[in-house]
Amino acid sequence: MKLQQNTHPLALSITAFVDLIGAKAINAVLYLKGLFSFTISALFSSWGKGKVSRINRRQIVSQVIFSGVDALPTIIIISLAIAFSVTAQFILLLQAFTSEKEVIRVITQIVAQELAPLLTSIILIGRSGSAITVDLGNMHLHKEIQGLELLGIDIKEFFVLPRILGLAFSQFSLAVFFSAIVMVFGIIFSAMLDSPSNFSYLFILTDAFTPYELLVFLIKNLLFGLMIGAIACFHGLRAKQSTTELPQQTQQAIVNSLVLIFIVDGLIAFAS
Repeated sequence: MKLQQNTHPLALSITAFVDLIGAKAINAVLYLKGLFSFTISALFSSWGKGKVSRINRRQIVSQVIFSGVDALPTIIIISLAIAFSVTAQFILLLQAFTSEKEVIRVITQIVAQELAPLLTSIILIGRSGSAITVDLGNMHLHKEIQGLELLGIDIKEFFVLPRILGLAFSQFSLAVFFSAIVMVFGIIFSAMLDSPSNFSYLFILTDAFTPYELLVFLIKNLLFGLMIGAIACFHGLRAKQSTTELPQQTQQAIVNSLVLIFIVDGLIAFAS
C-alpha cells in the first residue's frame, strides 16, 4: 500500500499506457489469428467434396454481378476523374523532364500498380463488404443460419466461400478495368490539353509492364478481394445477441478492412 502511495503519478501513467498498448496488441494478434483460421477453413470447406461447381457456382456468379458488374458505373466515373486530374496532369508535368518511356513508367507505377488496387478495394469495402456483413448478420440474428446448420448445411461452404471468391474475382477485374481507363483516358486527356503528339504514349503502354509486375498486380488484387470478403463474413457471423451488434460489427469490418488493406499494400510495396 505504501508502494502505491509513493509511486510517482507519471510512472503510473506510463504503466497504464504500456498496459493499454499491450492489451491492444494481444487483441490484434488474437483477431488476426481468428480471421486467418476462419478464412482458411472457408477456402478449404469444399476440399475433396467436388461440390463447388455444382452448389456454389450460382452464388459466386451472383456475388460477381453484385460486387463487380453493379460497381462498374462507380468505377467508370471515378477512373475518368482520376484520368483527368492525376494521369493527364502527371504526363504534362513529367514529359518536360524525361523521356516518353520514363513518363509511362512512372504513371504505371503510381496509378496502375498502387492507386487502382487501393481505390478499387475502397469501393468494394464500402459497397460489398458492408452489405455482406449486414446480410450475414441479419441471417444470424434471425436464426436462419442456425436452422440451416441443423439441416447439415456447411455455412462456410454455402455462404462464406462464394462471397470470398466472388469478391476476389471482382476486385481483380475491377482493378484491371480501372487501370485501363485511367491509363488510356489519361493519355487522351493529356493529348487534348497539350498536343496530339501525346497519343504516341498509347503505343508505349503495351511494353510498360514486366511479367513480374503483372504477377504482383494479380496477387495483390486477389489478396485484397479475399481479405475484404473474409473480414465482411467474419464480422457478419459475429453478430449473435442483439440487433445493436450489427452496426458495430459493420463498422469494425469496414475499418479493419481498410487498415489491413493499407498494411498489406505497404508490405507488398516494400517487398517488391
